[in-house]
Amino acid sequence: MVTKLYTLKRTGILDYVLVRVSAVFQALYFSVITFYWLLHHPVNYAQLSGFFDILAIKISTVLVAISISYHSLQGIHHIETDYLTEPRIGKIAVPARRILTLYSFVQVGGIIICSFLLII
Repeated sequence: MVTKLYTLKRTGILDYVLVRVSAVFQALYFSVITFYWLLHHPVNYAQLSGFFDILAIKISTVLVAISISYHSLQGIHHIETDYLTEPRIGKIAVPARRILTLYSFVQVGGIIICSFLLII
């Protein structure tokens, strides 16, 4: 079962691992920001601007935005398949799932575009 993870096929195991890895990466990123805030309390604009001008922080910010996007898409997918079903809400389930999926992808696209603009 675990060997399927290494084939990089779309399996539930790979999705599970990627969601957990994205959650750990987000926790590390926000821990670094919290540690910086606690170390330099009170933080002013110049300090914060200098912190986010560091290339490693810029790259981490983009990666966190992508991981948040992936994490949220997986969560929305699970909500759609578990709760937006015809037995639960009737014939509106299919259009509701399509609208929610489209809305999620628009949000993800906006997050990724805005995060790449942060690097520039």
